[in-house]
Amino acid sequence: MDVDTSISSTPLSTLESSPETEYESRIANLNSTPVQCTTEHFSWRQLTDLSEKLPELQEQFGQISASCMGDCVALGTVRGLVIVADYLGRVKAMLGSPTSSYGEVSAVAFSADYLALVAGYASGYVVVWDWAKGTTVSVSRPLQPSDGPGVAGHPVDMAVTFVGFIGASKHRYISSSAGGYVLYHHIVRRLLTTMSTVQLSSPDQTTDILFEAAPLAYGGYECATDDLGLVAVLTSAHLTIFKTRHGVEQRYRQGCQPPIIGGNAKKQRPFAKRPYAGCLSWLPALKHQRAATATDPVASHFTLPKLAYSWGTSIHVLALELDHKVAANGAPLDNSGSLARLRFEPVSKWEAIEDVVFCRWIDDDVLLYMTRSQRIFVFETSLRQETEVSASPPGSIAGRPWVTLATGVEAEPSYAQVMSVCRRR
Repeated sequence: MDVDTSISSTPLSTLESSPETEYESRIANLNSTPVQCTTEHFSWRQLTDLSEKLPELQEQFGQISASCMGDCVALGTVRGLVIVADYLGRVKAMLGSPTSSYGEVSAVAFSADYLALVAGYASGYVVVWDWAKGTTVSVSRPLQPSDGPGVAGHPVDMAVTFVGFIGASKHRYISSSAGGYVLYHHIVRRLLTTMSTVQLSSPDQTTDILFEAAPLAYGGYECATDDLGLVAVLTSAHLTIFKTRHGVEQRYRQGCQPPIIGGNAKKQRPFAKRPYAGCLSWLPALKHQRAATATDPVASHFTLPKLAYSWGTSIHVLALELDHKVAANGAPLDNSGSLARLRFEPVSKWEAIEDVVFCRWIDDDVLLYMTRSQRIFVFETSLRQETEVSASPPGSIAGRPWVTLATGVEAEPSYAQVMSVCRRR
């Protein structure tokens, strides 16, 4: 059953740089306003056929522990299996074995062409699969006591909480684990298949914890940013963006800046409460088709990548600007081999009513985000308007408390592997 309504709600509020009293008033108004469904940017789509098959699948393969959606659906289980199924619930492939040493599946992701799949495991393993053939392409094992100081890997028995392919590649991907490790992997195929692994981030001795790491995905057209292999890493102290192609290099770093409240009081609002919360989402380069007019004969509209990230209640949007010889669509104009020079420009900032625990782009100007009490909003970044589209009972969406289990720090659970946002084609 598809749930869809024809009621479209108006923006509930608009927040400029306001004093604390106006901010608290806005929260009170949101809390007292009935939630209405909107179909302008958001609608729930229940996967009826697949949902009906889930009890049977879980009985056969184990409880679902991670998932991702694309042309098919990948479901990781607590028995260490990855099931690839279509939206009718028909199983296309079963990857792994219950007797393997990989353990529970904690993260899964498809490549851009959906031909490869990377899976992270609670034991620290990361495996790339050719899922149609049912074969492994590469295996990254966790660190062993006998490994030397120059070996990169996730600690043994520390859950890999995120995996993702970089751009259109099936041989370059990242993985991050709950303890704060972020690794860049490159599968090199010559006479023999070898693996190169570089550590992008590791935990320090402070209370800094890893919120999320994500690569820039492949977009709708060839863009100069495709040659960079950008990866964003968000911790409770810093946002860092790395270039991974043609050598790993840090391209951007921003420290956490809690919002200023109280007008002239110059008092900083920290994270609203512990546990800590933060998330991020890349918007890839997009191409939009539109009808040409006499005044605007161009039939296509191009957008460069953007990055949204949150610390506590603060949502920030960074736009990528190119200092390079590129066309209007961001495609490289020369074949000199030189890499694009990037600028990261802050373009929008917003204060949510609660700590933000999950965010994903659903359009080039529309961000979906969920707060810690599992209220879901869409935020139009250029208009600075938000609309509440759903309010689930707290706890009805079960996140995974990987960070708390690994570090002992009381942090919000991760929703990256239990929620997916699919843009309608």
